[in-house]
Order: sequence, then structure tokens, then C-alpha cells
Amino acid sequence: MKELLAAITLLCLSTSVLAHDIYSNLRDRDGHLCCGGEDCKAVQATVLPNGSYYLPTTNEIISADMAAPSPDDRFHQCTSYLMVKDPNGDPEPVWESEPTTRCFFAPMHSS
Repeated sequence: MKELLAAITLLCLSTSVLAHDIYSNLRDRDGHLCCGGEDCKAVQATVLPNGSYYLPTTNEIISADMAAPSPDDRFHQCTSYLMVKDPNGDPEPVWESEPTTRCFFAPMHSS
């Protein structure tokens, strides 16, 4: 029984690592690496008439010029928390409370 549980655990861990592997070398349109660990994921998006993208889960609009070609014909978003000036006046910066989109990948279909 222990061997079966160990095999299932190993399989689950391997699958999650492999699933994240598509993000390890993704770069934005300027050539910067996008993923910093577990900050990238597949997302639902709607293409707007002006070419921008609407992300319903975050109610965010991503401009068309931010989108890079998707590695697998799905939409992907990479986010991070930025450091900003402390609103309370402390000289030390603080982390934002909401993540910011670092990279966005969309299927690029030619017509």
C-alpha cells in the first residue's frame, strides 16, 4: 500500500512540474523572462473588437501590443507583485496587494 501511495504522489508531482515546464523559458515581447516560479497559468480570455483581451477572472483588459505568441494555442498570464512606495510614508517600499500582469500569451492565428 505504501508503494502505491508513493507512486501516486510521485506521478502527481511529476505532472505538475511538467505542466509548469512550458513557462520556464517563456519571454515577453521585449525578451525578458516571464515566470518566477508559480506565477504563470492558463486563463480564459475574450478577444475584443480592438484586438485587446478581456480576462473575466480578474476583470482586466490586456492591450494587444502586450500579447506574445502562445506556446500551445491557449491564453496564458504571468503575474507578479510589485514593490511600491509605502502609502503610509515609511521610507521602505512595500509589496502591492494585487498582482500585476507581467506577460500575456495569446494564440496568434494568421488569416
